[in-house]
Amino acid sequence: MHMRHHALSFLALGLAAATLSPSECLHAAEVPQVARFYDEEGMRYLTLRNNSATGVEVQVRWASEPGSTGTWLGQGTRKDNVVTFAASVDEGQDRGTYFIAKGGESKMEILYRPGQKMPQDAGLLGIYRRISDEKRLQLSRKEAQAAEVRLTETLKEAAHTWPAADKAVPADWKARWPGLLGRWMKIAYQPPEAPKPKAGQPPAAAKEAASPEKDAEYWLRLAQATALGFGFLQQLPPLKSTSWDGEYDDGFGGHVSIRSTKDGKLRVNLNCTRVNENQGGDLQGQILPEAVKKSGEESTAQAVFIEPDVPENAKEVNVTLKRKGGFLWVEIRRKATPPGALSWHDGIYRWGPLPVE
Repeated sequence: MHMRHHALSFLALGLAAATLSPSECLHAAEVPQVARFYDEEGMRYLTLRNNSATGVEVQVRWASEPGSTGTWLGQGTRKDNVVTFAASVDEGQDRGTYFIAKGGESKMEILYRPGQKMPQDAGLLGIYRRISDEKRLQLSRKEAQAAEVRLTETLKEAAHTWPAADKAVPADWKARWPGLLGRWMKIAYQPPEAPKPKAGQPPAAAKEAASPEKDAEYWLRLAQATALGFGFLQQLPPLKSTSWDGEYDDGFGGHVSIRSTKDGKLRVNLNCTRVNENQGGDLQGQILPEAVKKSGEESTAQAVFIEPDVPENAKEVNVTLKRKGGFLWVEIRRKATPPGALSWHDGIYRWGPLPVE
């Protein structure tokens, strides 16, 4: 299996870590469940998690780009002060190259396990030094700030260089960004529970210790969401098209597929996976020809779709579409939101041509 460097799908973090070895003079009861290391030169994070059911779970994340979700996940076993591991794969698949990680409290070194022919994924190799919670918080905050700067620069560039038909899109997207980010973070980030106040400590101090601003995971999730934003805007608009037919994406796991029929109807399929598979949704329906309007270069379409498997008062979904230049606008209105639903379909989507069959 080859290393995954720049995957933009949003991966769950903190899935990998391990114990420190007995040779580091730590009593077994003192061995942490999670150990974190960092390669400053290569901007790589190594996390090891001790799992009684699966052994040692390993994660390497590359942070050379702010908000990058490029990660490698593996599993292995520990013997003395050495962890032997390979890629996490589905049952029955080849696990590929095997590695060893040796070290202890202050650093870990990843090497190929000896005796393998043509080992791969050399990007994992090297020395990672232990990183404190304070340093990790500092780096995560810095990464979120760098991602925000990149987004600001990308918006300015798009406003100046995008074609006339799409000139208004960056400003519109920017206005929607706070709401979009808030929606994403509501799913992606779960604040830590406030610790119980220590003796003589006021409750407010314990609550402050659990605030998102004190949590490296919060800043990392923020950076990754922002990276999805500037990744969407860094792409040049597609060739101008007035056709409804196409495949559309919003850069945050949302997809719209539209096909026109011979009698003028639009068959619309909206689906999304927001952050993880637990927050997704599918919505399908048809829009009649008389509900499709065109004015100059802008077309609109509207209909009520019926969503199955939700409470009766949430089944009717008013869907309004706008098509102009290289983009599609989706607006969703409901009488009631299904309980527990945090996902969404509305937003700005980039047009793409129909797949070649």
